[in-house]
Amino acid sequence: MADGLARVLAKPTFDPESFIAKLSGEGEDALLDMKAKVHMLSDETAQALKKNVYKNYSQFIETAREISILEGEMIQLSHFLSDQKSLMSFMMEMPLVSDRAMVQGIKGEDEEKESPEEETRRNLAFLLEKVEGCSSVADVPGRQLVHDGDLVELDAESHAQLQRVHAFLLNDSLMIATWIPNRRGPMRYRFQGLYELDSLAVVNVRDTGPVKNGFKILMFPESHMYQTDTAKAKRQWLDALEDTKKKKAVKDKQKKEAAMRLAEQQLQAALASPGEGDLSKSFTEDMEEEPVAMDRDFLSADWLQELPEDLDMYIAQRNFEGAVDLVEKVNEYLTSCPNGPALKEFRARIEHRVKQLTDGLMNELQVSPERSLRGGPRAARRAVTQLIRLGKSAQACKLFLRNRSAIIKYNIRQLKFEGATTLYIRCLCGVFFSSLSETSKEFIKAFPGHYGCFSAFVIWAKQELQAFVSIFRRQVFESKASLTTIADSVLLSKNHCMELNAIGLDIEFCLANMLDISIQQVIEETRDQLVDGINYRANDDLWRPQNHLTQTDCDKYVKEIAASGFDIKPFVIEKCFIAITMNSIQFAKSVVLFAEDLLKLFTTELEEFIAEAIATVYRAQVKHIEDSLKNESLSKEYSIILKNAQFLLETVMGKIETLYLAQDLALPQQLQQINAHHRKLRAMVRK
Repeated sequence: MADGLARVLAKPTFDPESFIAKLSGEGEDALLDMKAKVHMLSDETAQALKKNVYKNYSQFIETAREISILEGEMIQLSHFLSDQKSLMSFMMEMPLVSDRAMVQGIKGEDEEKESPEEETRRNLAFLLEKVEGCSSVADVPGRQLVHDGDLVELDAESHAQLQRVHAFLLNDSLMIATWIPNRRGPMRYRFQGLYELDSLAVVNVRDTGPVKNGFKILMFPESHMYQTDTAKAKRQWLDALEDTKKKKAVKDKQKKEAAMRLAEQQLQAALASPGEGDLSKSFTEDMEEEPVAMDRDFLSADWLQELPEDLDMYIAQRNFEGAVDLVEKVNEYLTSCPNGPALKEFRARIEHRVKQLTDGLMNELQVSPERSLRGGPRAARRAVTQLIRLGKSAQACKLFLRNRSAIIKYNIRQLKFEGATTLYIRCLCGVFFSSLSETSKEFIKAFPGHYGCFSAFVIWAKQELQAFVSIFRRQVFESKASLTTIADSVLLSKNHCMELNAIGLDIEFCLANMLDISIQQVIEETRDQLVDGINYRANDDLWRPQNHLTQTDCDKYVKEIAASGFDIKPFVIEKCFIAITMNSIQFAKSVVLFAEDLLKLFTTELEEFIAEAIATVYRAQVKHIEDSLKNESLSKEYSIILKNAQFLLETVMGKIETLYLAQDLALPQQLQQINAHHRKLRAMVRK
């Protein structure tokens, strides 16, 4: 059934639209049946892919091994001839050596043979002293250091030098350590990875181009190329790797045969039903062998033996969920397994795969130029979830937030500055705060219960806000925009911050703190410009009423001013004259607009500063009125001056008070004092 569907889908002339249209016409049952067939075909394809990948890789390993064996035999033949030559030279020189020296040499050889454990401990102690982070490597019983040396890692394609490494060949694995550049103390290297000898193959690389004395080590599912300083060092590495792998294979075979013989003996002993004395003796022998045998019995299950290969396959197929499921399953099983050498060795094999799995998951969250950044945070949740299950929540949190930073930066770069500043800021705030809100929601879903990660998220949010403010300040404050444009932009960003309060993220106070200095500078500049304008217009102000010639034009002008929020109808004189001068009208409009903009920027920290700025502008106009009343040449215009003072100090100030009340704020004390100044001006006229 699935084969037939596969043949249909694989045809070159297959048209998906017509296929779906025809299938839809057959009804819901046909669609459900096709859905089941597609799922079945998907599962079969995945299984076939798994088998092919494993089969091809196994064949590749076997081919590489055969080539290496043939090369090794030729090398052994060369070494055999060299040994024969050395032996002949040694035999010719033997009469020249004293008997005492020979005795001492033989004695020294015996002492070396008598203390292999001390030499092993000394070699492993060297690892602990020189390599940072390798305590788990040296903790495995029976592990010995066979060979080590400096290598240079090369890029497999470009053959460029990547880094200097130091390799340690152990009797069961290969450990790679990187150089510590600025080291302090005895530590010279940092642990990078441990690879089992069973799962790697060594391939000799010919000297071509820049590659000299190189060889490859294939470690499923990756490969590394290394280079030695000399051809002799390369040959030593190839010989040591091949010889150690053979010895390990022989030793593993012996262990397996010994375990099978032990199992057969125990079975025969149980069938023989021995007497009490024999039973006691058998029990004692079993107790002596129990620490070694029990952990092997626990690890003899078929699924455990196949687990490392299954993990390799899942990692290669990027089936991270399945790999983590296997890791959790084996960790739960091993908790009941008695401690022993076999358990430590098996754990080392699993930990190596867990490291590969962790690296693969972390690579899913890495930011690189070739990786698309158009996906939202949901695309990263899969990798984050699996890293948390592996106990890597801190790394997952760091990479998740770094990934989101790159996405936010990418989205902001796509914005183009076209048209008004306010339009660009609206788009900027929409992109930034929507991304921040979406990240917050996804973070809560991805890290439930990991409260330590939430602290990292708050710090990240503040850092991203700083980057946003940097762009905001450059586009708004440094572009010499008007105070109205700046106020609208700041208010827009504040409103977006308030929307984040619904998800528990309050960053409004951070935004205000970052913008306070820039806002104060703009307010001071605008205040000084208004004061300068008042002083400039005061020099030409003759306090003449406005003459609109006809009542119709006068009524039209009154309506225009009423649309601005000022009622000047009580100040109309003789139907076509208005007592309020153009200077006063212009001041009224500018000071009210100034107050509106400042109240958009209002914060508790800026409350006093804003009130003083409005009062300073008002005081400049009041001073102009006082100077005019003191000027005797304007005595005929005192009534007009007082009407303008009444308009400015009562009508216009009332408009400003309404703006304060709209934000549930009381009129500041500085402005109340200016409002009461009208009586003082009247008293000046009476005198």
